This record gives sequence, C-alpha cells and structure tokens, in this order.
Amino acid sequence: MKALKSMMVLAASLCTFFALSTSASACGWGFYQPEEPKCLREE
Repeated sequence: MKALKSMMVLAASLCTFFALSTSASACGWGFYQPEEPKCLREE
C-alpha cells in the first residue's frame, strides 16, 4: 500500500511538471496575437 501511494505521488508530480513545462514553452515560443473579431471589439 505504501509503494502504491509513493507511485501515485510520483505520477502526479511528473504530470504537474510536464503540464507546467508545456504551458511555459507555449507562452515562450512567440507572442502571436490573433486579430480580435469585430463583434468582440468595444468601440
């Protein structure tokens, strides 16, 4: 039971690490800003 808990903690830590590194690299690749649709613009 103790080994199962430690494996779950390890899996959760790895998933968190991959999620954070992926989101950080997605923001770091570029600063692409798509054009805002006309219906969403405040004029």
